[in-house]
Amino acid sequence: MRSVWLSVPVVVGLVLSGPALARASGVPAYSVSQACALERRPGPNASAASERGCVSDERAARRSLRRLWATFPASDRQNCRQESEIGGPPSYVALLTCLQLADGTLPTEPPPLAR
Repeated sequence: MRSVWLSVPVVVGLVLSGPALARASGVPAYSVSQACALERRPGPNASAASERGCVSDERAARRSLRRLWATFPASDRQNCRQESEIGGPPSYVALLTCLQLADGTLPTEPPPLAR
């Protein structure tokens, strides 16, 4: 019988990467409330309707991501996840938009005007 010995750093790396890989494999858990916090700020454009619209958009994007997540390449999922978490509360809408732009399902230019 042959024994295989792994160094301590290798074992520690394998143990610690397990949870990270599990998190990376599914749709991230973002706070819809935090993503829509700007809509609650007092100001000329703030309203209950704009907050409800934001919450509705975030929830719809989360549903779409749950349905489509596995169809996006892993590298796009990782890049877009990192991008959506920069500079404030992460957003499902931002994540979905990034993924759709990366795979070409979201047009980058408006359609031509009808004549």
